[in-house]
Amino acid sequence: MNLRILTTFIILFLVLNFNSASAQESMVRSISEDYIAKLITVARANYPRVKSYKARVDIARTNVSIAAVSIFDAVSLSYIYQPSNFSVVDPTNPGSRYIRGLQAGIFLNLGVILRTPMNISRAKAERRVAESEQAEYDITLATEVRKRYYVYMQRVAELKIQTNATQLTQNAYNDAEYRYKKGELTFAEFNQAQTLLTTQSQTKIGAEANLFTAKADLEELLGDKLENIQ
Repeated sequence: MNLRILTTFIILFLVLNFNSASAQESMVRSISEDYIAKLITVARANYPRVKSYKARVDIARTNVSIAAVSIFDAVSLSYIYQPSNFSVVDPTNPGSRYIRGLQAGIFLNLGVILRTPMNISRAKAERRVAESEQAEYDITLATEVRKRYYVYMQRVAELKIQTNATQLTQNAYNDAEYRYKKGELTFAEFNQAQTLLTTQSQTKIGAEANLFTAKADLEELLGDKLENIQ
């Protein structure tokens, strides 16, 4: 096969396959909904922001309980015990004496009583807001895990394509080198094959870097290595 024809074929192969790196058929076969669900569960258990939202909900629920029991702040009890054998003169009325024995009184703070229902309503509203924000973030986190997983799987597919293309290019280079040594190819033709191999090797390295980056982005949400999640 003429080297120029082979080179043209290789270039077409790389372009066509690179553009189809994210083709549905190749990715769909590799994607598992059960595995994605497991990744989402792991992210919800490990990602620090999830714990922050949970803590906010717990605080909001506690505040509702605190607001409810604050009604007791409106009630105060006081008492005085005066022994029956002890006589004390009232300084404001010297002619009278304190009542002997136990004296008790209950006092109500009207302001606290009126504020308590409003405080409870406000605390419940804050609890609903915290619960809504937690539910919203659960959805956001699940969506983000899916997106990053799909990107990761796309990078896996791309690397497979680039690996196959690199092997094909390597075979073409080996053939060109053999024919060049036999004098069947010019140096310019051999150099073209060498340049193509170098370019393809760099493309493969870029695909590897993209895969590692996508994996790191996904593991950021998981709080664990993908290898540890089966």
